[in-house]
Amino acid sequence: MIHIINLFQQIQKSILFYCPSLQQKKAGRKPKISDLELCSLYILSYITNMPVLSLARLLIDPSIQSWHLFRKSRTERVYKLLREYMLNRALSIILLKLLLGKKVKLIIDGTILEVAKVSRARTQKIRRFSGKIFWTKRKRKLYSHHYQQEVEFEETYYGVLVMVLCDENQVVMDVWFHPASYHEVKSFRLRKSKSKWFRFLVENFEVIGDKGYRGCEFVRVCESKEDKGIRQAVEGVNSQIKAFNHVSRWRKGITLLAYLYGYAIGYSFFRKSHVLG
Repeated sequence: MIHIINLFQQIQKSILFYCPSLQQKKAGRKPKISDLELCSLYILSYITNMPVLSLARLLIDPSIQSWHLFRKSRTERVYKLLREYMLNRALSIILLKLLLGKKVKLIIDGTILEVAKVSRARTQKIRRFSGKIFWTKRKRKLYSHHYQQEVEFEETYYGVLVMVLCDENQVVMDVWFHPASYHEVKSFRLRKSKSKWFRFLVENFEVIGDKGYRGCEFVRVCESKEDKGIRQAVEGVNSQIKAFNHVSRWRKGITLLAYLYGYAIGYSFFRKSHVLG
């Protein structure tokens, strides 16, 4: 318990260092939980595998209710602060690499995050997201011991496509989501047209993708064994996202974004093996 409290305070100090605007005092009544504390809870949620609400009741006030944390206006503020923190810290890492004369290599990939089980989505309207664009089919190859070879089969999902851009050290540089029916190349191009930060990254540094990105501008398809080995970094990030989704209990798109950024910051800068080991 003491270790979690110390870690909570350490995360707050780190956020204040990279987001100095939070140090300005605001007029009015002090809230039950500040934006700084809520940002720290989103990051701590990844480290401890506990929902934000449970952590808030444990570390701040047992009487805290969900509406203290997840109002849309508040979640939007928290998302912007988490994004500012991640971009500032990611930029400092890029600048350090350039000063040391190291090459910056980025890896792009996407994964399907289930919003609801297929059986439930077929019989009920899902309040989180609804519409045909959240349905998709994905082909997979698995080794069959019966046929003694790889067998291709098709799976149906109801969810969102989460896209991750990270470096070879598994530091997440950007993360976003689109409906599951979107192709990864389409999601890449949409992000590039709307995000200045993402556009800066892909236009100035090498981006590696799998064969699904063949023909996509600014992405080099990995062909050699060395490139395929580097690309495994993003696979580790994606596998953690799916495990984290079962803990988050999000209900709105903006809450999912806040959780994704909390996850990205926690995985990149507060790795479980380092802070809990």
